[in-house]
Amino acid sequence: MNQTIEENSNDEVKTEATLLSFEQSCFNKDWILQYYSQEQIPHFTYLTSFQSLKELPIPLVLSQCVLHKREILICGGWNKRSCYSYHKRKNEYKFICKYPSDVKLSGHCVVKLADNNSNEITLLSFGGSPYTKRHTLVMKYVSVWSNKSNKSNKLHNYNKWVPFTDNHNRPIIIGREKNHNYEGVRAVIGGKDNYLLFITYYPKNISVFNLNTFQFIKHDTLPASNQIGYHCFILNSENIQGQEMINANTQYYQMLLFCKKTGLSIRYEKGKNIFQFYQRSICNDIAPLHRYAYVCINGVILFFGGYGWNNNKWIFSKSVHKYLIKEDKWITSQSTLHSPLLNCVAILSDNNIHIIGGSNDKNTTVLTHMNAKVYVWDASQLPINKIKFIIQHWLRVLKIKLGWINEFNKIVANYVKGYQLLMVLQGHDEIVRSVRFSADCRKIVSASCDHTVRIWDVSSGKQLQIFRGHTGSVFTAKFSPDEHTVVSCSQDGTIRLWDVNTGTEIMKLEKNFGPIWDVDFSPDGRYIVSGFKDKTIRLWDIHSGIEINRLLGHLEDVLSIQFSSDESGERLKRFKGHFAGVTRARFSPDNKFIVSCSLDNTVRIWDIKTGTEGKILGKHVDIVEDVQYFPDGQTIVSCSRDRTIILWSVESGKKIQMLSGHSDYAKCVDVSRNGNKIISGSSDCKIQIWGSL
Repeated sequence: MNQTIEENSNDEVKTEATLLSFEQSCFNKDWILQYYSQEQIPHFTYLTSFQSLKELPIPLVLSQCVLHKREILICGGWNKRSCYSYHKRKNEYKFICKYPSDVKLSGHCVVKLADNNSNEITLLSFGGSPYTKRHTLVMKYVSVWSNKSNKSNKLHNYNKWVPFTDNHNRPIIIGREKNHNYEGVRAVIGGKDNYLLFITYYPKNISVFNLNTFQFIKHDTLPASNQIGYHCFILNSENIQGQEMINANTQYYQMLLFCKKTGLSIRYEKGKNIFQFYQRSICNDIAPLHRYAYVCINGVILFFGGYGWNNNKWIFSKSVHKYLIKEDKWITSQSTLHSPLLNCVAILSDNNIHIIGGSNDKNTTVLTHMNAKVYVWDASQLPINKIKFIIQHWLRVLKIKLGWINEFNKIVANYVKGYQLLMVLQGHDEIVRSVRFSADCRKIVSASCDHTVRIWDVSSGKQLQIFRGHTGSVFTAKFSPDEHTVVSCSQDGTIRLWDVNTGTEIMKLEKNFGPIWDVDFSPDGRYIVSGFKDKTIRLWDIHSGIEINRLLGHLEDVLSIQFSSDESGERLKRFKGHFAGVTRARFSPDNKFIVSCSLDNTVRIWDIKTGTEGKILGKHVDIVEDVQYFPDGQTIVSCSRDRTIILWSVESGKKIQMLSGHSDYAKCVDVSRNGNKIISGSSDCKIQIWGSL
């Protein structure tokens, strides 16, 4: 796994309006070249050094913390029942209450159920194991720093742990029925009204508990490579993929989990009550670790400390690791904790990260409470003119010399070049399976599971033609080289030719071979090639409709087919490397390379001459559905079920830009002949047109 080192600076970064500026020339030119060459500009994360705050009233390890306005509520720890409020401005602690005397805390979990109003919150605490008494308790909290908490008429109902009960006042113990082991459990709250409790726990379990019905509604087993406990588990609620975590129609809930060698993206679909799991990368430095503290800020997860077993010895960490969610990339920061720390807790408040409690490498529980300021700048969220302004400001401040400014400008130019959404075309009633430009890039042809093929005007977005005749999902539709004809193939086992101008069906090829997944015109327009479910490739004469050749060799369905500039039926090479089905393969413009995408979430380039795998460009977080070369052969675009479209640099193999906007799987993509437009189709039935800036 690629891993980069982020240089540290002693100067504080300040944000004013949309301008990120530096007080001094804190970064030299070598640092900037390194920073930009690693393509870190989309996520600039700066962490100041840690400052010690007032020590905890008692040593705490494995505590749980919840934020409430200007307070951090510290809810017990391992075998410690006392709860405190820390006032951030006063840098002082106040005692709140103790857990009941019969409760022994051992890796418990506390979550915020709701903000009842501006002054009150409700907390839920649960935990236990087969070896300790289980507890599920709630607390209505009113600030111990406010005047209201000193008024005795209501105080008896607040600021104490009481049994969690249902609507009939019957006690509820979460996890009792399944004999769950909740030591080291982690949980998050989801749902429009915060009524779904997602719980991850030893050894590889995930459950959903409905807080309205007080019932478990789903259990599943995590595809983890190790047992989990004292791990990282967050709700991926930020708009990092271009859509909200909760989709208004389908209601997907997205989460991330990390523990030792396991990295998972988890999606729960409420309507179907199912989980889907996708692997995330793990860097070598953090792979042995768990029991770290963590926070998530603006698409970046920060991990602090931790411990684990590596090279036949226990290791204790004081490192700070960063995980970029969008990029699926790890960075090891040169910022570190003052000393090794594990079983501590981290909480984010006003861009300040507080590290509370824990134990050191001598297994001594500490009184530690420290904080650091974190600044995160996501350049992808800024308008291009703002990015240019920031870069110009950096150039002035850093007094960059002409000796290397040209190289820097090239890097900047590559970054600021991008695509933005121009138009959304709506008309299909089902999944859009194929979108292709005409040769002059003035029209688009689309194919859909609604059994139709449609022609669109690129400039106006107007639908020009609709072709009806297929009786099943249409998988592919393409223009002929002269743009007068469209060919389409379908689940109904037919290939059909359509007149672009009149909208009429010209020819139907039907052999009852089952679904036909893909079809393509030869460069001279005389032939059609098609890929079948019966594992064959068939060549057809366009004028007579006669099958003139049949190519064998595939062991499964032929999902993707394309003519090169030279046409023969000889099998020249067989490329093997994907560890799951290949969904699409395309020739490079010079016919020297092939790009492919797969169910294994990767995009790969192959050298046709040598028959070897040239490069793995990177991974989406879900199945890659389609891929295309840009006309210059220097850029590749792919689309995925993770709802994103990604542009990749062929030379560096790195991500150039991510386009997000579809609310469901991105199924197909194409690039205009001059490369200034991209089109995409999706399971949300929409077609999107993207234009270069």
